[in-house]
Formats: sequence, C-alpha cells, structure tokens
Amino acid sequence: MRFSVVYLVLISFTFLSLTPAGVSLAELRAEEGFELDELDLGLEEGEEDEEDDSSAKKSKEDEEESEESGEEESSEDSEDSEDSEDSEDESPAPRKSAKSAKSDDSEDYTSDGRKIMAVYMFEDSHTVKAAAHVVAETASHLAESKDYDYVGTETTVFSGSSSWLKGAKKDFEEGKALYNDLGIEEAIEKFKSALKTLEDNIDRMGDMSLLSEVLFYLGASYKLLDDDDNAETYFSTYISINPDSTPNDPAFSDEVMSAFGDIKSDSRSAGKGSVRVQCNQDGALVFIDGKIAGMTPVILRGISGGKHYYRIHKNGFRDAGGSVSVREGKTVSINETMTKNPSASAVAELEETMKSDFGTVSMIRKATDLAQDNGLNNVFVVKASLGSDEKLRYQGYMIDCDKKEFKKSEAVFALPEKGEASSSAALNQFNKALVDDPYEYKAISDLLMEEADLLGLSDKPAEDKKEDKEKKPVYKEWWLWTVVGVVVAGGVAAGVVCGMGKCSGGGSSGATLDVQFQ
Repeated sequence: MRFSVVYLVLISFTFLSLTPAGVSLAELRAEEGFELDELDLGLEEGEEDEEDDSSAKKSKEDEEESEESGEEESSEDSEDSEDSEDSEDESPAPRKSAKSAKSDDSEDYTSDGRKIMAVYMFEDSHTVKAAAHVVAETASHLAESKDYDYVGTETTVFSGSSSWLKGAKKDFEEGKALYNDLGIEEAIEKFKSALKTLEDNIDRMGDMSLLSEVLFYLGASYKLLDDDDNAETYFSTYISINPDSTPNDPAFSDEVMSAFGDIKSDSRSAGKGSVRVQCNQDGALVFIDGKIAGMTPVILRGISGGKHYYRIHKNGFRDAGGSVSVREGKTVSINETMTKNPSASAVAELEETMKSDFGTVSMIRKATDLAQDNGLNNVFVVKASLGSDEKLRYQGYMIDCDKKEFKKSEAVFALPEKGEASSSAALNQFNKALVDDPYEYKAISDLLMEEADLLGLSDKPAEDKKEDKEKKPVYKEWWLWTVVGVVVAGGVAAGVVCGMGKCSGGGSSGATLDVQFQ
C-alpha cells in the first residue's frame, strides 16, 4: 500500500513537469501579458528620446521668437461645379474675423500662434455640396483660435516668397512720413503705390492689417483735401475689412475721425448684395476680406455694397484672388480656375492616405512627415461622409507633431441648414474638443499598440525577442523540466522493477522508497 501511494505521487509530479516551463496556465497568461507589455512598436527608445529632446528644444525656440505662419486646408477633389444656384451652398456674409498677424518691419508676416496646417476631406462630391458649410464652420473656429496661426501658416507655406511685401511696407512708411509733414498729395502717391502692390498679391495675402492701414490713410488724406467722395470710398472699404475697428492714432485729426464715424454709422444700414463664388475645384475655402466665408460652390448673401477682396484656397493648388464690387440687391459672380501647385506633392500624399487609411498610424506618420518638412507644430485633419440616412459622420484628428501626441473626436448628427452650422450643438462640441480643449491627448505609440492588438502582430525586432528569451530564468524553460521529468520517471520505473524482483524472491515484504520534501 505504501508503495502504491508513493508511486502515484511520483507519477503526478512527472506529469506536471512535462508542461512548458513547469508553471500553471495562469502563470503562462501572466508571462504572455508581460511580453505584450514589452512589445517594441517601431518607436526605438533611443530615437524617441532624441526626438523628444529635439521637440522640446524646438518648442522653446518657438516660444522665444515669432515666426511666419500660414494655414492649409484641403478637401478631396470633386467634379467641376455647376452654374445653377440649386447645386450651390448658400451662406450668409462672413461673421467671424480671422486672427490678424502682427505688422512689423520684417519681410514676412509673424504670429505668436502655433503653426498648423488643416486638411479637409470629403468622401464624395455629394458630400462636398451637402456639408461644405459644416467644414467651413470648423475652419472658421480654427481661424479664431488664439493658440494657432491657421491663416498665417497656410500663407507662408503655400504662397511662396513674400518679397513683394517689403516694397509695399517701404512705400507705406514713406507715405506716413509725408502725411505727418502735411505733404498730402505726395503721401497719396506713396499710399496708392503700396495699395497696388498689395492688391496685386491678394492671392498670397493671409493678413489684411497692412492693407487696412493703407486704406485708412488714403481716406484720411482725401478728407484733408476735402475730396469727400474718394474719402468715403476708401473708408468704406476699410470698414468692410474691419467692421468693428476704429483707429486710435493721434496723427488723425478730429475732422478725419468725425467723417469716418459718420461713414461707419451709415454703413450699418446700407443695402446688401450677394456674391456667387465658383471655381474648377469644389471644396475650396473662400475668404472675403480676410475672413473665411464658405467653400466652393457657394452663394454668399448679406454682403455690404462696395469693394471687397476675395481669396480662394485649396490644398495642392495655387490660390486665386482679386477684388469684386457688390451692389445692393444684386448678385455678382466670381469664376476662377485653380492650377496645380507642384510644391504641394506631400499634401497630395497625405490626402491619398486619408482616403484609404483615415485614423491609422500610416496617416499620422504622413502628417508628421509633412509637418517636419514645412516647419509645422500641428496638423489638423477632418473627414466628412454622409450615410444613407443623410446624417453626417464627422471625424477629426489634432496631431501635435512636437510632442508626438494626438487626440481625436467623432460625431454623427443631422446636417444643419445652410447658414445655421454655427448653432449646431454637436458641431460646436466637436470643434471645441479638437481645437480648444488642451487635454485628451494620447501618445502616438498608444495608437500603435491598439493596431498591434487588433492585428495580433508585434513590430518588435526578432533580435529583441531573442534577447528577451535569453533573459528568461532557467527554471522557467520547458526543456529543463522535461529532462527532470524523464529522469524521475526513469527512476520510478527502475524502482518498480527492483521492487517486483524482490517480491518474487519472497525475501521481503516489498520495495520502499523514502521521498523527503524540503
């Protein structure tokens, strides 16, 4: 009986020794969990530390000095727009004011905001025409942000050299000096020279502050010459760009400021007209007097009578711009042809990735590459698609390329009426979450982990896995316990044979084996 008990104990011990690493299933799962936590997802530790140091250094430099910025927004290429009003978006006059950059003696525009590019994508041409006003509202929200220089970045990155601006500033400063010395007629010539340079480059102008100053000085100059008609013309154009602004400069006499105040009061009750904007690319952003007004094709209603400046922008294309005169009760049309911008090939690559891999690591990597190539801090991407129920699925990512972090937001809601997007609670929540909220950021490596979990794959190099395997304690190796099991089993078998032999000889009552467990 004693032999039987000992035999069963040894057999059980041998069976357990044959399991991998000689551990329980729970321990195996814990071990697997440990390996998953240690997965290298393509972000080499050394490189990541180096990039973090570089990003911190760059952020510090960005805080110490303001750089020229610009904005970029994009949508998927669609069919050419139609001439009929039924196919066009109808939007009210621009209600938001784009953030102005600082004016200084430098050649470029400057801003304190972070440099950011925005890329907008529509699932198809139907979505462009149905939801362009929603995307334009998001663009306006971003343009109003105090944290980002959206409009300025786009101008800097995609509009080419701004050497022309230096000449306009020189003429303006010389005109101001003549104005202060009461050389009014000579000052007007300088101001007009600056104005012509600026108007010739409206398609490359992201900031309207210098243009506004030139217009006001022209109005003031003509008022001093008692030319009220010309004074009203320039003051009215200034008011169109700055409806809530009144210059506060001792250089302007009470006579000038009184005339300006009267014109401003009259402008509030002046008649309104409309502007139909079309170009060969649907989904292009339309700026009126420096403010985002909508996306092509669009009819802008409630535009004050007089002269207005427009600019049309779409990623991957050269901007178009100019001026238009609006008359009360009339609709004036703008038709532009946009041409490809060869220097924007990286934007086209990002848009292609957004079409096929929106929200993936591949898209984020393309965005960060684009940011690195153009000196950007952030990239903002939005995708709009319409379901069969005509509800809009709105997805967005804000990518902080310096910190290698991102946050995302998604909303599904009924399309607001054209002209009422700003009152949509779902859209406002979406915009605030991505643009205004400084929290909810996650490391890009978290997204890598999520994709690895979904695919059941690990990007960890084979040599790293081999190294981890070598570091595993010997007592957890399955082969060690298999060998021990075989040895123990052999010993038990030998003991049984010996025991049976002695029993057959009749000289003993049976074999005994003492096992001591420490």
